[in-house]
Amino acid sequence: MEKVSTIQQIQPLKAIQKLVGRQVLIKLKTNKLLKGILVAYDNCMNLVLDEAEEIDSKGEQTLVKYGRVLIRGNQVIYISSQEMTWS
Repeated sequence: MEKVSTIQQIQPLKAIQKLVGRQVLIKLKTNKLLKGILVAYDNCMNLVLDEAEEIDSKGEQTLVKYGRVLIRGNQVIYISSQEMTWS
């Protein structure tokens, strides 16, 4: 039987490791969007961001500046970065 999927699979923690030190966008279960520099994470996907800001839904305007924050992993819907490379 031939494999149908050609999409490269990557483990979530390995993907997060590639984002350390980069600016990320995080959407929370509360529908808030945060952006900041990912400083650290753990096995539960708890995240530490520096220069964290809450931004509007269009990503155009800063609503609140927080500085350094800890985000519980169970509150995260997604993490993204424009700087992400999979190679």
